[in-house]
Amino acid sequence: MEPKPFEELTLADRFIFYKVMQNKELCKRLLEIILHVEIERIEYPEGEKTIEVKNDAKGIRLDIYVKDEEATIYNVEMQTVHTANLPQRSRYYQNLIDVNLLGRGEDYRTLNRSFVIFICMEDIFHKGRHIYTFENRCREDKELVLGDGTVKIFLNPCSEMNDVTPELKNFLRYLAEGIAADEYTRKVEEAVETAKRDPRLMVEYMSYYADQADHRAECEESRAEGYEEGIKEGLSALVATLQTMLPDFEAVYAAVVKNEMYAGCTREEIEKYYRSKE
Repeated sequence: MEPKPFEELTLADRFIFYKVMQNKELCKRLLEIILHVEIERIEYPEGEKTIEVKNDAKGIRLDIYVKDEEATIYNVEMQTVHTANLPQRSRYYQNLIDVNLLGRGEDYRTLNRSFVIFICMEDIFHKGRHIYTFENRCREDKELVLGDGTVKIFLNPCSEMNDVTPELKNFLRYLAEGIAADEYTRKVEEAVETAKRDPRLMVEYMSYYADQADHRAECEESRAEGYEEGIKEGLSALVATLQTMLPDFEAVYAAVVKNEMYAGCTREEIEKYYRSKE
């Protein structure tokens, strides 16, 4: 798939969103608009933060990862595609952020308060709201909050509901329609246009897109290798089991190829596993 032309990028494109939100004032103000809070200052512990984990678990690359003067962590993600798994992804992001924050031997009570915010371009919950905020609450007593310090928020510009402040509604409208209707969205619009006039960013965008394509290719290759390895392990286990039940190789071979998952396996492959168990 060809990259979107650089001159056609908008704030809803992850690359431009990341670049624009490197402006501390714009990023801080966006958090204040979404969360109805006042933030004195924010810091970027890293740029586009990557959290890697051991034991072959899936690492994550975060768009915007900042903390405020009270060490509250904010992770903001622009998500315009592949939204079906966002609830599960928000859980995974939250868990890995916690693992990254808590050192060996530290008390769990030292975990920072944290917000994971996904900005979507569609209503993934289909309830017609601009904003969906999730906290852990007691099912039997809705007023009882677990108090684990975690909040997950999903934003949706495609709503007619009067459920958010005018500032947040203006921001979401700017995302969806490109209409800057107040001071903040005009500043964001100016930052977007400034970024698109920078020839260095055009080169960086092409490199970014190539990196993304390479990453997708690596994932596909890894999945294919994992699937192939799983087939081999499954075939070995199946042959071993059938050997204890059937009289000879011909009977085992006939039973294996009747299984749709292993129908494509060759006689030589099946015999190899058969002979190794003799």
